[in-house]
Amino acid sequence: MNNKKLTLRKLKVGITVFLGLVVLFIFLFLVGSENNVFVSTYRLNIFLSNIQGLTNGSIVSLGGMKIGNVESFEFSKKDNVNGIVTSLKIPEKYKNMITVKSYAMLKTIGLLGSMTVDISMGQIGEKPLEDNDFLTVKPTLSFESFADKMNPVLDDIAGTMKNLNKITNKLAKGEGSLGRLLDDPTALNNLESVLNNLNSITKAIVNKKGSIGKLTYDTSLYDNLSLLSNNLNEITDSLKDGKGSLGKLLSSDVLYSKISSISDRFDKLLSKTERSDSTMIGGLFNDSKMYRQFNSLIHDLNALIKDLKEHPDNYVQFSVF
Repeated sequence: MNNKKLTLRKLKVGITVFLGLVVLFIFLFLVGSENNVFVSTYRLNIFLSNIQGLTNGSIVSLGGMKIGNVESFEFSKKDNVNGIVTSLKIPEKYKNMITVKSYAMLKTIGLLGSMTVDISMGQIGEKPLEDNDFLTVKPTLSFESFADKMNPVLDDIAGTMKNLNKITNKLAKGEGSLGRLLDDPTALNNLESVLNNLNSITKAIVNKKGSIGKLTYDTSLYDNLSLLSNNLNEITDSLKDGKGSLGKLLSSDVLYSKISSISDRFDKLLSKTERSDSTMIGGLFNDSKMYRQFNSLIHDLNALIKDLKEHPDNYVQFSVF
């Protein structure tokens, strides 16, 4: 009888210890998982093409503050695109802060830390998301995508470095014009002389010396050119409007008609002079005998006029009764 009571007492102690260990284990599990089983929660989803290292239990934060965890992953299709539906377990008390304008981003804790899902806070008055709604996902620059974008840049840099290496090798060997220039002391001296001359010229310009220096700093040249431009504009406007003598010459058809008439008459006159028997002028141009007689007549007439001026008494006589 005593042995039976002792065995029963030991059994009660064992059951009590076992239950205590179970309770302790459950408590430690709840504390370790950082989940409160007594808090009401709801689920939101995000659709990802790559979870980028997210795992069950990954942190879900709201504005950077931890509020929940990633609950599950499931391959699915949305808008005819294959991807992974990721469910987020979030306490109900944050429901009014996560609205239709909120979005989710995948972030890394630290440089090489674990991935988290960070949700942006909505504003007051916006409609909250309901249970099993989808959050908009804002793309983030992952290390893989960054590396993919950097690969072409790195290839270009490698090509540039290779070309620079070829150029420097040619320069070191004295190949090409620049290589010969670097190895030829005479060319370097000439180049130095040219640079010195350019330095002297620029100093002269800065010091307002010489014609170029004066032209650079003297505003009178600009003023004169501006005045000339204005005058030319006035002249061209006058010509265009037919003002002034030159404007009338350019715009009036009367002048053209007169010039054309004179040209026709002069052409007729020249055609007549080509015939020696038509006019006296034609004879003078074409008949040498007539030209000599006409020339002799002019000579005698000049002699008569000269003698008349010198001896008027021989030709004019006056008598008074």
